Amino acid sequence: MKAKTVRVSFVILFNVLFATSGFAQENKPKSNWFNLYGFGRTNFVWDNQDLGRSDLFVPANIKVGQPRNPNFFIGAKQTRIGIDFHQTVGNEELFIKLEGDFHNDASDATGIFRMRHALVKYKFAMIGMDWSNFFDIDANPIAVDFEGPNSSTLARTPQIMFATYRSKNRLAISFENPIEKITLGGNITALPERFPDIIGSYRVNGDFGFVKGAALFREVRYESDQSRSVFGYGFTILSALKIGDSDRLKFQGVTGNGIARYIQGAVNLNYDAIFNGTPEMESLHMTGANISYQHFWAKHIHSSLTAGWLGVADNPNLKPSDYKSSFYGSANIFWDAVQNLSFGWEALAGQRTNIDGSTGSALRLQMNATYKFNHSKK
Repeated sequence: MKAKTVRVSFVILFNVLFATSGFAQENKPKSNWFNLYGFGRTNFVWDNQDLGRSDLFVPANIKVGQPRNPNFFIGAKQTRIGIDFHQTVGNEELFIKLEGDFHNDASDATGIFRMRHALVKYKFAMIGMDWSNFFDIDANPIAVDFEGPNSSTLARTPQIMFATYRSKNRLAISFENPIEKITLGGNITALPERFPDIIGSYRVNGDFGFVKGAALFREVRYESDQSRSVFGYGFTILSALKIGDSDRLKFQGVTGNGIARYIQGAVNLNYDAIFNGTPEMESLHMTGANISYQHFWAKHIHSSLTAGWLGVADNPNLKPSDYKSSFYGSANIFWDAVQNLSFGWEALAGQRTNIDGSTGSALRLQMNATYKFNHSKK
């Protein structure tokens, strides 16, 4: 009896192992491959006034009421390296991206390596550091400037995102890392947020290009006489439209309360919320828009003309010397000299206006040389 029981147990164990082995073989990745990519880039920049030797052209940083102090500098910290890893699991692809550059500090000449992207994507889910759902990289103007228009929502954040899969149009919701940018005062201190920023978007794709709309809801917490919150919300619409065979018209409009941390030209203004002299803070309303037209003169020569505006709504708690609005404009030309090697030349102009109406302006001339590399291995 005991021997029979042992034989039965062995048969069951064998069947379990066989089934498990069969399942593993069935789901064993069919193939995997990786792509090593990046570029080396050197920038040459001349400003007609001191902008902190930063390779980001931010109109909000333009000095008002100060004498001009032209300067020139060279930088190479935009140099980038990344790896994409693809693995086929069943009939689906597991995608991993790791990417970094040396642009940890815009005014640091040498730079320190930093993370740009670090994510894992499988089917409808993505987790890691990637472009915010409140942005779309396909709507970003082609520019020598590493910053882009002042009203762009270009941002990368740690997040978890769920999106429709294998569909022409894309519905997505993301839960993103909350960071507050507030102007404190009195006895108010900032507190950690209790939940992530929540962003929903819908992108319509077609032969015309694409149009994407996104909405954001977030909490900014602080402590005065007690723990309090101010809520932020915002909306953006982005598009890239095909004009002819190769030209592109790109646009973005953005508006909302308490969303300055998502707007490139306002991220360092601490304009999410402001102290109003009471135990409660007020969120600030910002509105902006930018438009860019890219034209190909020849297969390897193209130009972009870009303009942007960003402003904050009137608020009695803003001081006369505080930022009110700004304009951004650029014109460039790119030449792909040989395979993987390109040169870009650009002129930028910006203006900052303060609450009291005083203004400051700046002009930048710059060029870059970029050599790209790309190596795939299966």
